[in-house]
Amino acid sequence: MTHIRYLTHEDTSTYHALLLQGINKKLEVMAWKLRNEKCLEETNIPMLLSSESTDYIVIGAFESNVLIGAVTLIHSDRYSLSHKATLENMCVKGDNHNARERVATMLMHKIFEICNEKGIEILMTSLISNNISGKVFFSNLNFETLVMEQHARKYEDCYVDEHWLIYYFNSNDIELIN
Repeated sequence: MTHIRYLTHEDTSTYHALLLQGINKKLEVMAWKLRNEKCLEETNIPMLLSSESTDYIVIGAFESNVLIGAVTLIHSDRYSLSHKATLENMCVKGDNHNARERVATMLMHKIFEICNEKGIEILMTSLISNNISGKVFFSNLNFETLVMEQHARKYEDCYVDEHWLIYYFNSNDIELIN
């Protein structure tokens, strides 16, 4: 049985290992910012998972105490920004597409609950332009394409384009993903 929970500093090594699998394409990545190990080195995982962190929430999916998926919600409580959040580094593992989609949907259900609790009105994410499965997944959740950002990221001599997606919340959103 799969259960969803907030990741804590005790999950640091497990979370790091999951992100490394995503970089090495051993699991499915959706909203992803980590192209190589250098990107992972720059990610301050202990800070992300700290109980002191107010801007980052990392949610994990576990099956038999094994981390099989994760997603990060970035949200600021600052006055002019508290109405929106950004989702990134969503990755899931599973034996087949249906299993991976089930885990991703469970993670998104929890993200939608958190957004509802925090009064978030807008959720944004970005996907590498060739991430077709991610685009389909978020499209099925009624995310809209906002813009395509050319040369959004640069890794050595390689530029990557990103599609920015946006979701506008309303009172019926939790039911949409059930």
